[in-house]
Amino acid sequence: MARVQTYFENRFRALFTKLGVADPEKSARILFDRASELSREQRMPMSLTLARLHASLRQRAGESRRKPEQFVCDAGLGGLARWIRAAGYEASWNPELDDAGVIREAKGLHATLLTTDSMMMERGILRDGLVPSIWLPSTVSIAEQLSLVFDEMALPLRPSRCMKCGGELKPVKKELLRERIPPRTWKWRDEYFLCPRCVQLFWHGTHWQKIRSELETLGRSSERESRIITALLE
Repeated sequence: MARVQTYFENRFRALFTKLGVADPEKSARILFDRASELSREQRMPMSLTLARLHASLRQRAGESRRKPEQFVCDAGLGGLARWIRAAGYEASWNPELDDAGVIREAKGLHATLLTTDSMMMERGILRDGLVPSIWLPSTVSIAEQLSLVFDEMALPLRPSRCMKCGGELKPVKKELLRERIPPRTWKWRDEYFLCPRCVQLFWHGTHWQKIRSELETLGRSSERESRIITALLE
């Protein structure tokens, strides 16, 4: 937790400086105190509270204006990569890559790197923003992690991509792929999609509907968090 706190201390100071706050150091300390109060009141992990306040402050500083088209997830975020694709964005994930490999891939793709590794965030190339990156708590749900990403970058929900590889899904007539469709599904579902990249077949079954429902109700930073940021900037 000490590394996480150091990361957010540095980020808060940098963002308050960018916003022209007279005493960024003092504002960062006050924000930490408010985070402790909010964590106790809402019974949230401190790491999640800090991440949500950071998302709100980053939006206020205008850092969410650049909308990423692609993400690179570290080894621990394979599930999040699938959900990002379901939300309509490209996301690559290779559990065999080490930290340096993940950073190289993100840089090569001009993608935003997502990681749960606070030590990785201390690398100069990430710390200085040469490769856009977001740190995510590892102890929260995939839905909450995705919510933080959407908050940080102010992203809109898009039509789902292939959850297996991220390819753009294309509508396909069911008659052309009858041999690949389970008999029960054939009877009640008429709309199907094919991924040209990996040839995976999709339809809107109960699993997809559950994921999409959660995506459509992604939480945004609360009014309380916004009020905390506003008060510090007045």
